[in-house]
Amino acid sequence: MNPTERLYTPKFFQVLLSTALTMVGVSMQYHFGEFVAYRGYSEATLGWVTGIAALGSLLLRPYAGSWIDRVGCRASLLGSGLCGAAANFLFQFTDSLTAICLLRIIMVASNATFLATVAVFAARIAPFPRRAESLGSIGIGGFLGMMTGPLIGDLIFAHARDLPQAFRFFFTAVAAANLLAAIVVINLQAPDLHPSPGGPGFFRLIRQHWPGSILLVATIFTAALTIHMSFLERYAHFRGFEDIRWFFLVYAPTAITLRLLCRRFPERFGRPRVCIAGLTGMAIGMVCFIFVRQQWHLVLPALLMGAGHAFVFPSMVDLAADALPTEHRGMGTSIVLGAGDVGILFGGIAWGQLIERAGWEPTFILIAVLMWFAAGLYTWRHRAAAVSPAGKPAHSALP
Repeated sequence: MNPTERLYTPKFFQVLLSTALTMVGVSMQYHFGEFVAYRGYSEATLGWVTGIAALGSLLLRPYAGSWIDRVGCRASLLGSGLCGAAANFLFQFTDSLTAICLLRIIMVASNATFLATVAVFAARIAPFPRRAESLGSIGIGGFLGMMTGPLIGDLIFAHARDLPQAFRFFFTAVAAANLLAAIVVINLQAPDLHPSPGGPGFFRLIRQHWPGSILLVATIFTAALTIHMSFLERYAHFRGFEDIRWFFLVYAPTAITLRLLCRRFPERFGRPRVCIAGLTGMAIGMVCFIFVRQQWHLVLPALLMGAGHAFVFPSMVDLAADALPTEHRGMGTSIVLGAGDVGILFGGIAWGQLIERAGWEPTFILIAVLMWFAAGLYTWRHRAAAVSPAGKPAHSALP
């Protein structure tokens, strides 16, 4: 792409809208813990369901990344959107833990493939210095969806006459959001690069182009997100209130505002610095959960977690995906998001077990310590890589 070409075109906003609709469905599923509890299962079981779904998605990542590179952005968005809609619609008809896990795997893998494709699209339409900006800006759609989804979920459960009816309507609404996301991009004209049929396989690619310690950042970052993705609703019940929408009504606008005002930060200050700053802020936000006693107390952790998410995600994904050749951008994006699946797998199971055995406060402290550790390790590794053994800058390590 020529650097003088416009970034914010109609197709950019078309994909942004589709991303928003997908994240409406994803964030509505923050009430999934309520469904698991309704079926008679505990927080530990919820953690296992979350972890198993992440494992299934992780195993599918190599194929999903290769598929994105082969079929292109439009077909990948359509296929993953339709699969996600089908899986979400079928939840209302099952109470078997096995079936719940299988549908959750399909749902998570579909959403993951959709969002990975969005990241690939954002990178392909932007000049190199502005790729993190493009990814961050298109992610505003995701935060708009994240702000809207929990509110819709709260309204569904507040006005339903009984729980079976509420869950039928809930899962139908989530499926509709996924379906609309696919319809929005049905005529998308996307810039696609197809690798040659004899291109290197997945394992050969990652051996040759290993992204490095940024994958640890991705793993711990996503493990931390499982708190508000899967456990926040249960934590609210533990503290004696039920309404979690205020967290997302602060979290998402904070992230959106910073993505708009600071969209050129990765280009100006470097992707590693932006990523490290965001991870540090998220760790402080995690500690703030300890002091939550009422609904409005969620404001401070929401501000810090939203700011951290706004800074970490686009720089993190671009840094990792940039390690692979341009024609394998889909595979590179899938690798870093696959590291995120490992984080959800670890976080879902570990946090569920730790909450039951040690309580909420030790869990929050442990997550914060892990995030500070990841930020410190990445800082050290990045500084070490930024200078060659001869004392000259190593250009490949520069932001």
